[in-house]
Amino acid sequence: MIKLEKEPTSTSPHILLDSEMGKFLIEGKSFPEDSKHFFQSTIEWIKEYKLENPKSFDLSINLYYLSSSTIISVKQILIILMDYQKSGIKVTVNWFYDEDDDDIKKTGEDYMKLTNLNFVFHINPA
Repeated sequence: MIKLEKEPTSTSPHILLDSEMGKFLIEGKSFPEDSKHFFQSTIEWIKEYKLENPKSFDLSINLYYLSSSTIISVKQILIILMDYQKSGIKVTVNWFYDEDDDDIKKTGEDYMKLTNLNFVFHINPA
């Protein structure tokens, strides 16, 4: 599958979906003017990648700021990953947060409860 990469901007995160390297990440700050449009290609890529019948999918999310519309877009991505899991694909979400950022940690915990996906929480190095 063709790699999808979006370079970060002052309002949008870095996104890398690279099936050859097995690297899937969303990192940075995210408050694009139109989150639905910004994340649409990411959502479509993840939907299409399932057709490749991967054995596992490990997504790293390291967002230090999420707008409310980004929260909805990330939820949509995680719902697709729930479908992966139901199909027998091993899904892991590596959720990164700063040690003193309880809001980002709680957001990850809320997603974990909502989706029942395997979340692994990591504190960013100082």
